[in-house]
Amino acid sequence: MPGRVPTFVVAGAGRAGTTGLVEGLRCHPDVFVTSPKEPHYLAMHGTRPDFRGPGDQESINRVAITREQDYLGLFSAAAADHHALGEGSVSTLYYHERALPELLRLNPEVRVVVLLREPVSRAWSSFHYLRAQGREPEQDFLTAVADEPRRRAANWHHLWHYTSMSRYAAAIAVLQDRLLPGHLGVWFHDDLERDYKSTLDDVVQFLELPALALSLDDVPRVNVSGTPRFQSLQEAMWRAQRQESVRRAGRMLTTWRFREALKARMLRRDSVPEEVVRTLEREFTDDLVRLGQLLAPSTRLPEWLTRAGGAPVR
Repeated sequence: MPGRVPTFVVAGAGRAGTTGLVEGLRCHPDVFVTSPKEPHYLAMHGTRPDFRGPGDQESINRVAITREQDYLGLFSAAAADHHALGEGSVSTLYYHERALPELLRLNPEVRVVVLLREPVSRAWSSFHYLRAQGREPEQDFLTAVADEPRRRAANWHHLWHYTSMSRYAAAIAVLQDRLLPGHLGVWFHDDLERDYKSTLDDVVQFLELPALALSLDDVPRVNVSGTPRFQSLQEAMWRAQRQESVRRAGRMLTTWRFREALKARMLRRDSVPEEVVRTLEREFTDDLVRLGQLLAPSTRLPEWLTRAGGAPVR
């Protein structure tokens, strides 16, 4: 077994519950998870990130780790009794063609955990996540979706790729082909929402670790998306967070758990409107059919994936 390199990654998809799962794994005494949770190295190694969407310079361009020595340095903080070392960059799944060869170079025996979400709901959640940060300039989701080709051409980073990030089949096919047998585990956002503890237990077993005694109270609800209750206040908070001095003071004076709870209280969770479902569901039919064929032999599929035509379930 290799030394201080990732033995597992939670690869994505974005807005499918990866942060909540990672924080549960972080509670396991045998697991080490990097800080930051998303170093983005595998997708962006050897590059200089130059994403140009609103706030990209202050976020992903600033925090992405692109040098191998810096990436491996994140794992040097792991103790000797940490048997599983991992991270949770959702860019790994989306940019799998670049990320996977680098991951396998570092550790050919790595295990990959993937969380997937019904594609329209995932895109809707991503839109509201960026709206809550004051970064999404459009108030209407479908208008933002229509602008996606222009944004991709202008190099806005992956969270802005609302429909593209909701297509999974190509990435799953490559992971199945390149990873060792039994080293890809696929779960669904539905599983986390229905039974977080059992899903976490399944992932712990997949990583070949002892069972984890964990109360749900031990894991805060994180990265919640929704419509801001107070848009002007939300935007003011985001502007303040762009300043390093403010971010540093916030980390010193408050806990991460408190900050996540505050964010959640400021958002109102809305279901996906029927108009949005009707407009977008056909976008994903072919991808869902292929995805179902790839996963069906070994994975319990959610209703939205087994239903004819891949119609979404909310």
